[in-house]
Amino acid sequence: MTYLLLGGVAVLVAWFVIEKARRRSHPVTGGLKSDITLPHDAPFELYGNAFSHCSRKTRLVVAELGIPYTHKPIDLIETGSYETISPHYLRINPAGIVPTLVHHGHPIYESDDIMAYATTQAADGAPSLVPDDPAARAEMDKWILRGTISSDEPMGHLETSAGSCIPGLTLPIFVTAIRYIALHRIAVGLLFHPDKRRPIFFAASKIRRLKVMLQTAPLRDIMHRSRDHMRSHLTDLQAQLAATGGPWILGAQFTLADISWSCIFLRLDETGWLDHFFSGGEFARLSDYYVALRARPSWHDAITEKSHPLIDGASHDLKQAIAQDERIRELLYA
Repeated sequence: MTYLLLGGVAVLVAWFVIEKARRRSHPVTGGLKSDITLPHDAPFELYGNAFSHCSRKTRLVVAELGIPYTHKPIDLIETGSYETISPHYLRINPAGIVPTLVHHGHPIYESDDIMAYATTQAADGAPSLVPDDPAARAEMDKWILRGTISSDEPMGHLETSAGSCIPGLTLPIFVTAIRYIALHRIAVGLLFHPDKRRPIFFAASKIRRLKVMLQTAPLRDIMHRSRDHMRSHLTDLQAQLAATGGPWILGAQFTLADISWSCIFLRLDETGWLDHFFSGGEFARLSDYYVALRARPSWHDAITEKSHPLIDGASHDLKQAIAQDERIRELLYA
């Protein structure tokens, strides 16, 4: 019996060592990697996730530009599994992050770099998403940067970046969605994900559920600081729309800046925060702006048609919990 036990332990250790090596990730720099050629079946292939903020931005860009592409869905744990750290996907993107655009087999990494690259590949007759005027382009870049989530420090610089506020404001829907995910799938992250904080958080959320997690002081602190700074960013965006006359951030021209911010509004919407910010009536212009964003044909192609039932269900559950439970509202908004 002892030999069998030792043999079993040896097999498990060997499996872990081999699997760890197969799932080893490393950082990548953004932009086109013309020296890398990946297997591909179509000129453009876009690897991304239905819930991923950065994946949504890139899908909106290629839809606006009329670029035909093959969609390659990749799961995050929030949508079912840690596919981003699977050996298969790490051959596509060694950093294990989404999205990745592959053009004739050559990968382009980092969402803002993908967006910029896509503007050079627009279909004939597609509208320009980048102003010709250098000053207007600099203004667009400023608003893109303000809406970007950093891969290196996602929750850094809350006071200067609305994108940095998004992870903290997403925490309630993370907690709500994880109830649908089997614990053994979360365990994959505990074993192999390079950042153990996320799978530990997800495992705790699976066990403790929403109301208990919202009472955790560090979580509530980052969430409230993100909320308060996001209100400041929304105030500045509303002032920008008023100054330019709209309907878009730079005025008459729809640009990459609007695409970046459209995904911020979507995340605030599905997590219930948009209802909170809009409830006082102070952001009426932003409410109209969001309606206009959702009315664009690209929204249907990139967002509606690529929605994920698990996230749709979690968003419904979260909003219902907010509406029905006074304590949850207090923990979120007080």
